[in-house]
Amino acid sequence: MSTRTRLFKHLLALAALSTLCVAAGAAAAADAFPSKAITLIVNGGPGSLPDSFARPLADKLRVALGQAVVVDNRPGAGGMVALQTLKNSPPDGHTLAIVTNAHLVWNPFVFPKLSYDPQADLLPVSPIAVIPMALAVNPRLPVNSLEDLVRLAKQKPGELNYASSSSGSPPHVLFEMFKAQSGTSIVHIPYKTGTDALTSVITNDTQIYLAGTSLVDPMVKDGRLRVLAVSPAINSQTLAGVPSFESRGYKGFDGAVWLGVVSNKGVPTATVERLNREIGTALQDPAILKAFDLHGSLPYHASPAAFAERIAADRVLWTPILQKLQLTPN
Repeated sequence: MSTRTRLFKHLLALAALSTLCVAAGAAAAADAFPSKAITLIVNGGPGSLPDSFARPLADKLRVALGQAVVVDNRPGAGGMVALQTLKNSPPDGHTLAIVTNAHLVWNPFVFPKLSYDPQADLLPVSPIAVIPMALAVNPRLPVNSLEDLVRLAKQKPGELNYASSSSGSPPHVLFEMFKAQSGTSIVHIPYKTGTDALTSVITNDTQIYLAGTSLVDPMVKDGRLRVLAVSPAINSQTLAGVPSFESRGYKGFDGAVWLGVVSNKGVPTATVERLNREIGTALQDPAILKAFDLHGSLPYHASPAAFAERIAADRVLWTPILQKLQLTPN
């Protein structure tokens, strides 16, 4: 055997050993997960829609994983504050974020200088819910149906306004789609959080908000808000009889908003799969199911691969819609 051949075989053996060591190290790291407290970042303030999902999920994961799970509220800039924090965290699975499809699908069409790349920087872990949306108005606004709202908006173009929980958020994108389909001119007023946007409608600083049903439900019960339409149609005592957008001829709203958990790129596959399993188990817990049912949200769990496929499919679906809307941050 020549010296060159012996050297080549020696290098192959070293490469194989190195691969085994890396694999063993990754497996050991996954086995050791979690080794410290987990941070669950939320693009929203306390009491916001994402926060209302994050806190009960954090409680269940704390028990399942045997480590503290800290909810870190970082609202602002269409999710860029939250997801920049996630992007810069060590890729070990100890930092996660609650996201909506706005962060993973819509934001590249809204923000010309997005501080993160949804495909290059983020890793899908698990979806957790489909979020029903409700178009709510201040009761002082003289409308009782979508048809009334469209009629009034056309009579007073540019005089009515609607709130959102920031540019690029589901309330912003979906209401702009409603405006495009209804042919109305209604002014967008973005806020930093959903709670701020909701308060603005209750105080009549703005008049309209397309929000998650869980946020508006208490205010509908006590008469501070009136709901004109929901998407999708849900089984809710408070919203019984409220028509869906689809039933009134508006397309693309049904099941348009979902919530999920992501990590940053580089987290070991075994860790992602462990987190996915624990989230799936949490979503079957009677306490969480009851909480979801109270506001009509639909539990939604899938494997990381299936979640990634859903995100890819939504990008295909929404790209032409968002290109046509030509949204910009206000």
